[in-house]
Amino acid sequence: MKGRVRGLSRTVPDCCSADRCDRDGCKMSLVGAPPKRVVIDMDCRNHQVQDDQNRCDYLFIGEENNTRWVAPIELKSGRVKSVTAVRKQLEGGAKAADDWLKKSIPFQFIPVLVHGKTIQKNDLRRLRSEIIQLRGKRRRIALLKCGDQLAKAFRP
Repeated sequence: MKGRVRGLSRTVPDCCSADRCDRDGCKMSLVGAPPKRVVIDMDCRNHQVQDDQNRCDYLFIGEENNTRWVAPIELKSGRVKSVTAVRKQLEGGAKAADDWLKKSIPFQFIPVLVHGKTIQKNDLRRLRSEIIQLRGKRRRIALLKCGDQLAKAFRP
C-alpha cells in the first residue's frame, strides 16, 4: 500500500486498499482526513477476514502529527434496520484492526456510522449509547450523514 501507516502490519494485501469510501449510494469524503492513510475495503476477498465474520465496510487507519487514527466505518444509504447489526459490524472492524496493528502503537479510536436516511428516535438513542472497544479504548459511535467528511468525526 502506498504511504503505509507506521505500525500497520504487512498482513493486509495492497489489492484490498481503497482510495474512497463509497458503498450502495452512500459516500463519505476523505477531504481533511490525515493524508498519510490506508483505507481497507473490508469486503475484499484477499485479506484474512472470514466470510461469516461480522465486519464493517471500511477500516480507516491514518496518521498525522504523530497521532494515529483507527476508524471502522459502516455505510448505510437506507434506513438503519438493526442497531445490533451495526454494532456487530463495527466490532468486526475493530477486531480486524486489533489483528493488523502492531500491539505497541498508540492510537485514537473512533467507530463511525455514515447514514443516508433519518434514524428513528429510539434507534438513534440506542446508537448513541452503544460502545465499541479496541484494546481497552471504549468509544461511542460517531454518526455522520452520507456526503460528510470523515474528518468531522475526528473533531472533539
